[in-house]
Amino acid sequence: MSRFTVREATKFFRSSGADCNETLVQEWMNDTKTMNISYGVTKSDFISFDMWNSARGTAYENGISDKERIARLLVEINDLKTEILTLTKEKEGLEDQLGIMSS
Repeated sequence: MSRFTVREATKFFRSSGADCNETLVQEWMNDTKTMNISYGVTKSDFISFDMWNSARGTAYENGISDKERIARLLVEINDLKTEILTLTKEKEGLEDQLGIMSS
């Protein structure tokens, strides 16, 4: 029974476009119990890694406390409010340039 190695998984993920290193792949393998898989690295492994990696550091990361999840969501909300203000100002500036009256 051959298990894929961290090096094999990292090589496959990089060839699929992921920006990762062996340390990150090892962390994914440990977190998701992937060490027990007895087949070669597949596209579904890449998808699993990509989803896991995308959730890291966000409110959607597995294993974080409710308190940490709420804190991360509050930061995300504030970032979105700032982005809305920036986009609103940009929109108004473009409308002014075009002579469009905003509602």
